Amino acid sequence: MPKNPRADKPLPRDPAEPRPAESPLPVTADSQTLSSAPPRIGPDEASALALRHYGLRVETVKPLASERDQNLLLTVADGGRWVMKLANPDENPLLSDFQAAAICHLQAADPGLPVPRLRRSLNGARLVQVRLADGRDSALRLLGWVEGLPLVDAPRSTAQRRALARVHARLCAGFAGFTHPGQDQYLQWDSSKLHRMRHLLPHVAGDEMRWLVAAVLEDFTRIALPALPELRRQVIYNDLNFHNVLVDAGDPDRIAGIIDFGDIVTAPLVNDLAVAASYQFGPDGNRAEAGEFIAAWVRELPLTAAETALLPLLIEARLALTLLITGYRASRYPENAPYILRNNAPARAALAEMRSCSPAQNAGWIASLAKEAA
Repeated sequence: MPKNPRADKPLPRDPAEPRPAESPLPVTADSQTLSSAPPRIGPDEASALALRHYGLRVETVKPLASERDQNLLLTVADGGRWVMKLANPDENPLLSDFQAAAICHLQAADPGLPVPRLRRSLNGARLVQVRLADGRDSALRLLGWVEGLPLVDAPRSTAQRRALARVHARLCAGFAGFTHPGQDQYLQWDSSKLHRMRHLLPHVAGDEMRWLVAAVLEDFTRIALPALPELRRQVIYNDLNFHNVLVDAGDPDRIAGIIDFGDIVTAPLVNDLAVAASYQFGPDGNRAEAGEFIAAWVRELPLTAAETALLPLLIEARLALTLLITGYRASRYPENAPYILRNNAPARAALAEMRSCSPAQNAGWIASLAKEAA
């Protein structure tokens, strides 16, 4: 396809704000968990909590990577392994319960789905509220460990992409009909709220990439935002990146697990496909690989005409959101920057690829994939 069809478009408004140091993120209801430090407890405290609330005698505690929360891998006396998750203290407890309830719903709706199993506390609660040493409160939950090789470390194949698309579409179907009082809480990673992240634009590194993100913000606000209320809505998983997918180490084409439900949100159903597809471009912006995933997904859950038309821009919206949020958080927490920025470079490559084609070319690409899936 011809390259740079948008190169002569006028520069979007506000393409470069003041430098990040001069433009701190205001602490609002929209941004608190972006600016709040995650909880921190030690192995002894984690072991005590596991015994007190779950009756588990812990032998070893291993820290796991996390952006906003604290995750710990517990190995107990009988050899079982559990993930202890402590929510960011600034996360609304209703949102934490929403995430826990969603996992319980999936366990009942489709027991065969390869997702973690939530362990209830000794008194039957999904969550336990704990007081941290710094005086803040955190919602604690315990999830069964899912064995597998992270997709980010596994070889890739067409069969694997298609298998992942089928499992993800099945997960989306499992969420159909699920409701919870916390499902409409604001989440920064909800790309249907991309327009509320414009103030993070200065944190996108590089003038050209900042220009592309500003252009996506303009197009999203003008085209997608007015159309979103008419699309199918439900709870969506919202985070199918390669670090959240596990495959069988002996058979990498078999999906062994989908983990980390910390970004679930109520949003247009097509957003979940857009989010998942945004990661399928891989490290080099490979459109063909993303197309294999999209075609397999649509074969399981066909899109409406309106969803099909918006999908390219919604993919770009997720890529832009990734660059905005990770750029900001890496500047605020440089000690955790390698983890925070793990998806930043692939998002840059994918957004450059998407924006190298005109809207009509991208629409034609998606239409051809939908036709292939029919």
